[in-house]
Amino acid sequence: MRKALCQWLITAMLLLMVCGLGTASTPYPSYSFDAWGRRVVSPAPYEPIGLVRGSDILVEDPWSIDGYAVVPLNQPTGLAVDEFDHLWVADTGNNRVVQFDSEFNFVSVIGDSRGDGRLNRPRGVFVDRQGYVYVADTGNNRIAVFTRSGEFVRDYRRPDSPVFGADYRFAPISVVVDHRGSLFVATEGGYRGLVNLSSEGKFLGFFGGNAAGFDLLWVLKQLFFTEEQLRQEARRLPTSPSSVAVDTKGMIYTTTTATNSGQIKRFNLGGTNTLPVKDYGDRYARSGVSVFSAIAVDGRGFITAVDANTGQIFQYGPSGDILFVFGGKSAALIERMGIINQAAGLAVRSDGTLLVSDSRANNVHVFEPTEFTRLVHQAVYLYEDGRYEESHEYWQEVLRLNANYDLAHRGLGMAAYQREDWDTAIEHFTIANDPDGYSDAFWWARRAWLLKHFSTVLVVLVVLWVGGALVHRVWRSKHPRRARRDWSQIHWFLGDLQHIKTMLRHPIDGYYAIRWEGKGSLAFAWFLVILAFATRIFSLFFTSPVFMHIDRTRINLVEQALIFLLPFFIWVLSNYLISSLYSGEGRLRDIFIGSAYALVPYIIITLPLTVMSNGLTHYEGSVYTFFQYAAWIWSFILFYLMVQTVHNYDVWEAVPNCILSLFTMVMTGAIGGLVIALTYNVSEFVVALYKEVIFRVL
Repeated sequence: MRKALCQWLITAMLLLMVCGLGTASTPYPSYSFDAWGRRVVSPAPYEPIGLVRGSDILVEDPWSIDGYAVVPLNQPTGLAVDEFDHLWVADTGNNRVVQFDSEFNFVSVIGDSRGDGRLNRPRGVFVDRQGYVYVADTGNNRIAVFTRSGEFVRDYRRPDSPVFGADYRFAPISVVVDHRGSLFVATEGGYRGLVNLSSEGKFLGFFGGNAAGFDLLWVLKQLFFTEEQLRQEARRLPTSPSSVAVDTKGMIYTTTTATNSGQIKRFNLGGTNTLPVKDYGDRYARSGVSVFSAIAVDGRGFITAVDANTGQIFQYGPSGDILFVFGGKSAALIERMGIINQAAGLAVRSDGTLLVSDSRANNVHVFEPTEFTRLVHQAVYLYEDGRYEESHEYWQEVLRLNANYDLAHRGLGMAAYQREDWDTAIEHFTIANDPDGYSDAFWWARRAWLLKHFSTVLVVLVVLWVGGALVHRVWRSKHPRRARRDWSQIHWFLGDLQHIKTMLRHPIDGYYAIRWEGKGSLAFAWFLVILAFATRIFSLFFTSPVFMHIDRTRINLVEQALIFLLPFFIWVLSNYLISSLYSGEGRLRDIFIGSAYALVPYIIITLPLTVMSNGLTHYEGSVYTFFQYAAWIWSFILFYLMVQTVHNYDVWEAVPNCILSLFTMVMTGAIGGLVIALTYNVSEFVVALYKEVIFRVL
């Protein structure tokens, strides 16, 4: 409840801030997301220019003086635009479909007559290239087809096929028709996906269904319930598509409600989703799950969808990259141009005008693209078409209007890449957080540098090799081999440092020496822990962007300390407690020192690997990954050997000790998090109580 209230307040504050700073024509926040997924204020991509209420809709009324009555829109839902930019509205509350011309003047009504063409709560509408109007006639459980003039042609009823299922419901809510004449129908509760029908009405199968996802509770029920109990349980079903759209290439688009991942999908003819599966909504604005209720695609492949939960409109490029987010609900549910209380339908005209139906306010909002949007659209269109150099000037203009629009840096990076300006390309790809582009540009820049300086590099390497061999020979001639010297006689720190060599070569002997011979010290163990943490910070700041995808400007040292150091200390304490219960002979001091030495492989591999990463590309990524995993695996092996040797366990006794120690770590972290949360709630309550008492008394 508190989370939902906070999210509502944040959205309301954004609305007030943007309305206060912006123009009266855009009463909503407009923003995009930067390369790290953070909101970035953006010029308004669309401006509301009108509301279509249907106040000029005249229907025959024998009881009126002039024989006609005005019946405005009532719960408008699905929208469609034909080749003449006429708007078609599924007027659900009035059981009809209304046609408006390109100036939004009333033209005609379909479906309000008697007979086979009479509609019952239609929720979707689509107009094909031949001018036939397909209506998702939800209340009549069919798809009704009309001519443009309103004559009923035919309908598509529930498929008569055993594959469809005897108990599967057919209540269409959205429909499209591709260039082959095939119908794709979204139905209420259609957990199997879209219903695909031929132009003759033959059932072709289900299309574009959603996955149910992993359900741990159902898995446990299958393990422990009887067959009778399982039959009585309602298994979790996949979510059903809420709307469907089709583009000029025949690709099918769907939206899905009640999910926060993969809300938008694009299917090719084979039924494969070609868009990345990610969160297409705004997790900071919504309360609960996304409710993407409608989708539209223009002639150039730009995807627009609306979330009825937040009232926001999201627009994406053909590859699924977010372009803009704008709109929002009214806090008081008032009717205002551009503020959508209950988004139900969406359509886009050939001139880019967006149309969004509001089923609660009984109107259709009309949004006009701004100059900023036209620039972005042209730049993205050229970029997607591979004409990077042509898109350069448009991206430059986009950055002039919005310097924080990171997508422009990717476009400028590709333009620089195409003209072989590798340094500029690397700079833009770094800002855009595009590791693939950065890697490719760096590969070519590295190749050009090596071709230019190959002879110099070769000479330097030969000189270093020969010089090193000569120095080594001279040193050996003047300093013959002697017995191994104990550096601890010079200084205790050097002795502890020398013990690292023993730990790496003979870890069991090294840990035995720590427990029974007093090797190692607490001071040096602290030094290793701090050095390991410094190595972590060094890798975060200086690893190549190809392998480290983080915003370095937002690295918090306190947060990193909690992530890296706190688990280490909890491990030491947990292992000591578990070992005390299971006859472990190690002291807390020995566990701490031994665990600190186990971090040495991480240190000695990560430091040079971080430096080396800046000379690698994705093509050598396996090298980086190998050494990265090698560092952690080596350290984990040392942790295990520490438990075995310090506590004097055999091989198999150490395994349950490690498992229980890790389990204790997790439980300690969970309890600690719970205590912190309760402490925060109590302190919040005390502060609120104090303010209330002061207010009442004073």
